[in-house]
Amino acid sequence: MLRDMSVDSSVIYEALFELAQSISGHSDLDSLCNALFRSLKRVIKFDGLGLLLYDAACNALRMHAVASAEPIDDKVELTLMSPTDDNPAGWVWTNQQPMVIPRVEQETRWPEFLKTVRTHRVSSLLLVPMTTGDRRLGILAFGSLEPTEISRHEMDFALRVASEFAVAVDSYLTQQKYLRERDRLQLLFDVTNSLVSKLSPDALFSALAEQIGKVVACDFAVLALLDKNSGELFLSGLYAAGHREITPELTRVHPDGLPSAEALATGKPVVTDRPDFERFPSPFYRRWAEAGFCSMCTIPLVTTNATLGTLELARRNGHAFTSDDVELLVQVGRQIAVALENSLAYRELAEMKERLATEKLYLESEIRFDQNLGEMLGESPAFQAVLKSVQIVAPTDATALILGETGTGKELVARAIHEWSGRNKRSFVRVNCATIPSSLLESELFGHEKGAFTGALAQRIGRFELAHQGTLFLDEIGEIPLELQPKLLRAIQEQDFERLGGNRTIHVDIRFVAASNRNLKAMVDEGKFRSDLYYRLHVFPFHVPPLRERREDIPILTRYFTQKYSKRMGRKIDAIPSAAMDVLVRYDWPGNIRELQNVIERSVVLTRGSVLELAMPEISAGLVAAGPKSELASVAERERIVQALKDAKGVVAGPNGAARLLGLKRTTLQARMKKLRITRDYQ
Repeated sequence: MLRDMSVDSSVIYEALFELAQSISGHSDLDSLCNALFRSLKRVIKFDGLGLLLYDAACNALRMHAVASAEPIDDKVELTLMSPTDDNPAGWVWTNQQPMVIPRVEQETRWPEFLKTVRTHRVSSLLLVPMTTGDRRLGILAFGSLEPTEISRHEMDFALRVASEFAVAVDSYLTQQKYLRERDRLQLLFDVTNSLVSKLSPDALFSALAEQIGKVVACDFAVLALLDKNSGELFLSGLYAAGHREITPELTRVHPDGLPSAEALATGKPVVTDRPDFERFPSPFYRRWAEAGFCSMCTIPLVTTNATLGTLELARRNGHAFTSDDVELLVQVGRQIAVALENSLAYRELAEMKERLATEKLYLESEIRFDQNLGEMLGESPAFQAVLKSVQIVAPTDATALILGETGTGKELVARAIHEWSGRNKRSFVRVNCATIPSSLLESELFGHEKGAFTGALAQRIGRFELAHQGTLFLDEIGEIPLELQPKLLRAIQEQDFERLGGNRTIHVDIRFVAASNRNLKAMVDEGKFRSDLYYRLHVFPFHVPPLRERREDIPILTRYFTQKYSKRMGRKIDAIPSAAMDVLVRYDWPGNIRELQNVIERSVVLTRGSVLELAMPEISAGLVAAGPKSELASVAERERIVQALKDAKGVVAGPNGAARLLGLKRTTLQARMKKLRITRDYQ
C-alpha cells in the first residue's frame, strides 16, 4: 500500500509540514479529508481515505467523511460499525493498534464486513487509530484498489499522519462543540421568546419548529397532544424540512406500540437509530419507518401537574440523535410543556368565559321566550296520554322523539321531559333546525375554531357543548341537511365531536330530545332522511295531538291565556262570552295552540272593557265557510265589527279605519257590514 520509505527523515518531516499546512483553516470534516488526501497522494500510494469517528449516542463508529480520486458511493457515508472485535475498525478502536489487511480476498476474519468492502472494489486496507493524548477520536482508514504490502517504516509514517490529523479533527470538533453550545443557548433564548408571545398549540409549534431544526437537524417533527379522555394522541403541529409533501395519514392515533407510549409511561426520551418493529409493533410506526425515517427521537412533554403529550422528531439520513441533541430537546420540551399547559389553561378559561357568556345570552332568550310549564294544561284523554308518556320517559336518559303538527306544544313537552328528569339543574338547549341556514347549522351545533372558514374571526362554542350534562332539544329535526346527518348521528351515538376546523375531540354528556312536524318515516322511504339516524332517534316516540282532537281543553287554555295577557298589559278582563267560547271550541285551529295563543293576545289588545272581545277574522271566515251552523260566528263577528267602528269613530278605510283594525280589505268589510246590516254611524 505504501511506497518504500527508506528515504531520509528530512523528506518525512517536509511531508508532515506540508500536511500540517494543507489541513489548517478548513471548516468541515469533508474538506479536512480532501486536504489530507491531496497532501498524502504525493507520498503514499492509496486510492481512498475514510474518517470514522466514535458516536457515543449510539455507541458506534460512524463514517463521517470520504475522499477519493473517483466519486464515492453515498452508501459508504452511512456506514456504522460496532466498536467491538466483530469488525476490523472495532478491533483497532478497542486495541488502539493499527491493522493491515494486504489482501482482502484472502482474509478469513470478519466475512460480512469484508464482503461489503469488496463491493467497493477495495483490495487492501490500512486502519490506524486516531488519538490525542488520552482521548480516542476514531479511525483513519486507507484503501487501495490493488493488494499492497507495507513495511514498519510505512506503518510509523501512517501513525504520525493519524496523530497530526487527529489534532486538526479534535480542534474542529472542539470548535463545533462551542458553536453548537452557542446555537443551543440561542435556541433556548429564542424558544422562550416565542413561547411568551404565542398562545395556541399550533402557533407555538410553528414558531418553534424551524428554530429547533437549525440546531438539531431533523426531516420531520410533530407535536402530539394527549387526549386524556380517549388516551389518543392528536397531531397539533407539523414540520417537514424540505419535504413539504409529507402529511400524516391520520390526525389521531393511539400511542400503543409507538415510542410515544414508552415516553409517556416513563417520562423519559425514547431514541432509536434504526427501525425496531419488535419493540414498536404499531402499523403507524411501520408506515413511517418504511417511508425512510430511520432515526427517531420522542420527548415527553411533562409538567409537575400533567403529562401533555410528546415532541416527535425523525431523520431520514440514518444519523442518530446524539446525547447532546437529546439533552437539548429535553430542555426545549420542558419549556414547551409549561407553555403548552398555560396555553391549554388559557384556552379552557377562554372557552369557559365564552360558554358562560353564551349561556347568559341563551338564558336571557329563554326567559324572553317565557319558559312556563304551566302552559301544559288540559284534561282531555288525548292530552293526559301525552303527560303519562312524559312521566314514563323523563326519569330515564332515553332519547325521545316528539311528533305532531306545528303549534301543538312539542317544545313544552320537551321542556317537561327535561324538568322532570335528573338533569333539570343543568341547561335545556334548543336548536330549531328549520330556522338556521344549512351552511351555518354545523357550526351552530358543533362550534368552530378561529379561521375555520371565511368570517370565523374567533372560536365559537356550539350548542352541543352548551348542553353538556343537560338536555339538547333538536326541534324540526327533519330539516337537518342530508350531508350533516352522519356527523349528527356519530355525535349522538358516541357523545363526542370535533369543532368545525378543529381536530380535538370534545366529549359531552347529553340527553337528546328531538321533534318534527313531518313524517320522518316517509322521508326515510324517500331517501330524504337517513334510516340509521331515524332509528337512533326513534327510541321513545310519542305523538302530541292537534288542538282539534282535544277540544275539551280549549276553554281551559283560553282562560289561561286571557289571564296571562291581561295581567301583562295591565287590563282587567274577568269574563269571556259563552258565544265567543263556543266559536273558539268549534274552530279547527290549523295553527293549534300557537294560533289560539295569538288570537287571545290580539283580543286582549283590542278589548276595551272587562269582557273579552274576540278579534278573530280568520276564525269567523272559517266558520262562515263551513255552512249554516255559523249563527254564533255571525253574532260574534257583528260585535267585533261594531267595536272596531266605534274605535275608528265610524271611519271604514284609511290608516286608522276599522278595516285596518280588523285586518280586512275595505271592500270586504263593507260587504260584511251590508250582510250584517251594520251602519257606520259610531262617531
